[in-house]
Amino acid sequence: MTTMKVHEEKVRDFTGNAGEQTATPLTKANAHRASLIRRKGTDDEAIPFHFRKKCTGMNVYVHTYGKDEAELRPSDFKDWDVAEFKHPGYLEDMEGAASDAYRWNSFEPDERGKSDIMHYEAQLHEDLQQIPAEKQEDYIRTYRSGFTALTGCLSRCASPMVTGPAGFNCRRNEKANNAYRNKYNAFQEWRNRILLTARRAAEKARPEKERQEEAWLGLKRQIVSSANTIREIDTGKAKGYDRSLFVSSILNKVGTFASHGNVEIVQRAVDLIIEYNSGVKKPVITARSRFFRLPEAAQRMKEKLQAARQQDNKIIEFEDGKLVWNYEEERLQICFNDIPGENKRKELKSYGFRWSPRFKAWQRQLTGNAVYAAGKVLNLQNM
Repeated sequence: MTTMKVHEEKVRDFTGNAGEQTATPLTKANAHRASLIRRKGTDDEAIPFHFRKKCTGMNVYVHTYGKDEAELRPSDFKDWDVAEFKHPGYLEDMEGAASDAYRWNSFEPDERGKSDIMHYEAQLHEDLQQIPAEKQEDYIRTYRSGFTALTGCLSRCASPMVTGPAGFNCRRNEKANNAYRNKYNAFQEWRNRILLTARRAAEKARPEKERQEEAWLGLKRQIVSSANTIREIDTGKAKGYDRSLFVSSILNKVGTFASHGNVEIVQRAVDLIIEYNSGVKKPVITARSRFFRLPEAAQRMKEKLQAARQQDNKIIEFEDGKLVWNYEEERLQICFNDIPGENKRKELKSYGFRWSPRFKAWQRQLTGNAVYAAGKVLNLQNM
């Protein structure tokens, strides 16, 4: 069931690059992926195709094509070829299993199965845009395996409206529903974990200058928004607002960058406020505010962090593993000799620790709060 059988006909590849186009017949199985079609045996210009463009009743859909959105019935699909697909048919060979999963719980199992194939294929294609090319095949394989498990669990869920109420085992059905719900949640948690890791890796691979510029533009928008509100308060245009809250908002946002030793962004923020003050009658932040001393604080923090990264890691061993102060990565890491039990893993997560496959450790940012949390989780004293 999980063997790779991705239908790729005339489609964009996994990373979204346009591939060579070849004619493929339009069928009920691939129509949900078609974006452009042309009449079979002609060289006419390809025209847009809209699968399930309109819904005219319960599970009753109308497919349209062209600028005038004329109706195209499934019985007429045989007269058309697909000129372009939205994505490959990652799960197309599993449509039968998806439909069978609804035999006991839906009066329209085929439509429900088709809808699931549409949804999960689109989701998979969107996920792949965030996955490195060398890992996409593995992701597709695992995704298909997860989808197979979902349909298997769903096939054991029933509805008395479909099966009939006589002898209906409510207790067994409740267990089946719970099993499906747990399997679905586990599947989504796996997706979120993999995608988060991919996003973090992509972010880390971006040039530092690009990341800095993006961070600055985001901060600049927030500062200008708060400064404009302060000016409107000062001129009487905005009433009922507490001016000090908007000043504190600017101070706290820039202070966060200062606490990370980001001297460049902090200095640009201060220069922005100085420039803004020069154009208004009343300064949005007065010259005596500690806001204008943040560049010096950022420089001190930068030097402190640089010195800390050069330290040798501090290690405290305990019965089941070791606690590591990883100064270079700015992480406090808990390394267990064996996989901790489920309750311990839940406790670690509740204290902000997350599993790092790269370091094979549970970790969080190296702060005083992190050290305190590790002491509570591991029951360590005098760290």
